[in-house]
Amino acid sequence: MKSIAIPLVGSLIGALLYLAVTAALILKGYKPPAPPPSKASKVVESEGVSGAPHAGKTADELNGETQSWNYYNPDIELLITYLKQTSNSFRIRQKDLDELGQRLAAERAELASVTQSVARLRDDIDKQVIRIQEDEAINVKRLAKTYAGMEPSSVAKVFAELDEKLVVKVMSQMKDDQNASILDALAKTNAQGAKLAASLSDKLRLVPTGKKS
Repeated sequence: MKSIAIPLVGSLIGALLYLAVTAALILKGYKPPAPPPSKASKVVESEGVSGAPHAGKTADELNGETQSWNYYNPDIELLITYLKQTSNSFRIRQKDLDELGQRLAAERAELASVTQSVARLRDDIDKQVIRIQEDEAINVKRLAKTYAGMEPSSVAKVFAELDEKLVVKVMSQMKDDQNASILDALAKTNAQGAKLAASLSDKLRLVPTGKKS
């Protein structure tokens, strides 16, 4: 019995000591000891990469010496340069397109002006051209045959009294040698007849050519 009691007493004493030490630490506000300062590992430059500006420096050293906004990357710089050049090229191209558009607008305006001038000229010519209408064609041809059988001097006297536009229509249906004889006779009458002969000759040029009797 004595040999069994000794280990029990020792265990009780050890437990009491453990409780006493734990209570004392709690009452005094126990703080764990601070861990020793860690040594940050150095950034070792890779053998396959050359020219690394921060090789061999710790993260703390990099954070203290290099700000994020001062970070340099050659690829980014190349990209920025390319974008600037592209933007400049676009501006130049846009300027060229604007100048081309202005030239085209000026040429279009000039073309429109020329077209209007041609249209006005065509209208003026149409007004001067003497045309034989379908409803008067038969009568005009009949008169042409009648005057073709008369003496040129007599026809000249008649033409001097008729409407000039009608005379031109009739002469357009006569042969050229007949018209020549009539104009010659008309020019020999007097100054007014010569003026009329010149006017008839000029207007005969504006009569559309067609089949003559």
